[in-house]
Amino acid sequence: MTQNKVAHYKKGLWAEQFCKIVLFFCGYRILAHRYKTPVGEIDIIARKGKTLIFIEVKARDSLQQGAEAIQNKAKRRIENTAKLFLAKNTNIIYDTLRIDVMIVTSFLKPPIWYKNAWLTRSHAE
Repeated sequence: MTQNKVAHYKKGLWAEQFCKIVLFFCGYRILAHRYKTPVGEIDIIARKGKTLIFIEVKARDSLQQGAEAIQNKAKRRIENTAKLFLAKNTNIIYDTLRIDVMIVTSFLKPPIWYKNAWLTRSHAE
């Protein structure tokens, strides 16, 4: 791994930790961090009340760069990973599912948080 890639990787890890702290102080309970499956990874899985949230974290220099980083391929990967999580964790009771995106542009201000960033196919049906 090049030095530049290592720096980006570490920045991403810091962004995830930063978002976990923000979530905690907003009353969310973290269920999983860096949840990995054969089809992909979800950065953070959290819940608040009976809402279960799958969160993608992006650390970018600008909001635009963060938003552009969420391509259709990434959306499908997150949706498929979320489905596997739900299939393996049938004991989790929830009323609402949500996919959020948190974009960290600076560690000096809160992340830009898009709640319910997109509807999954299963929500729309």
